[in-house]
Amino acid sequence: MLLLDGCFIVELICKITTSGLQQGDPVTGNSLVFYTVSIDMLLLENQLPFCVLSKLFSMAMPHERDPFVSKALCFFKWLFPGMRFKTSNISSSQECKHLLDLVYHNCLLPSPFVLPSESEAKIIKLKFIRSAKELKEAGIRFGKQEESYRLFQGVCFEKGMMKIPCLTVVDTTESLFRNLIAYEQCSQRQHLYVTDYIILMDCLINTREDVQILRHCGIIENALGDDEMVCMLFNKLGTYVMPSNHSYYDQLFDRVENHCARRRNVWLAKLRHNYFNSPWSLISVIAALSLLLLTFLQTLFTVMSYYK
Repeated sequence: MLLLDGCFIVELICKITTSGLQQGDPVTGNSLVFYTVSIDMLLLENQLPFCVLSKLFSMAMPHERDPFVSKALCFFKWLFPGMRFKTSNISSSQECKHLLDLVYHNCLLPSPFVLPSESEAKIIKLKFIRSAKELKEAGIRFGKQEESYRLFQGVCFEKGMMKIPCLTVVDTTESLFRNLIAYEQCSQRQHLYVTDYIILMDCLINTREDVQILRHCGIIENALGDDEMVCMLFNKLGTYVMPSNHSYYDQLFDRVENHCARRRNVWLAKLRHNYFNSPWSLISVIAALSLLLLTFLQTLFTVMSYYK
């Protein structure tokens, strides 16, 4: 069974990376079958040792220049539409345990990997932040992180703006993240990057309005059609998930909370929202200020003429 499944996976990856979808082929010729098979290849319970796949590849194609690890990563690029990858960061076949581990390390994790120190690892206090709507009302702006090759590494908060890399939500997003979370939870890792990211998005997204805010900023591209479906997706992914003792976003959570704790930021946000959220509101404020100024000048001149 190991040999049969391994040969099938190697042949499928080589076919797609070399010739693409081919008409007449029972797997690559049918987009639905290929779609289903590709998702099944990343299920945690379907993983084969990567060393077996590499050995089968070298035996079947001894003169191939491109290593199998590069072909495998290229095969799964379609799962992350809109994201760019640095080929120089591709792990060697000796470092990969299986295909899901390859996707986990090369498509998602920060580079270089950030691990907590011993003193930080003892911190058990869990930290969370408010939803996107509440943060927006507190004066925090959202923006798309452009220069990021890792989904988690690009999240930052500077000068009142939270920048997050774009995530395209498609039909395969839920299955992919569920298996990555399960892989992390079972691997006894000290730092759970995927879990931390899902908790971050679960905190930001409580309602469809939160999804709409992130979508308008370019952080989320909704290929599902309905914002409510994206909201339910992240809320379900965060259910029964055990967070790490030291989140990758702890410092970001602290900076966001400190920003929201300053009343001046909240007052300025309400001022912008109530009086400067549209050109007509701005014109109304300017007109009111002009009227107030003219009234004051008229009163001043009246008083001055009275004392003359």
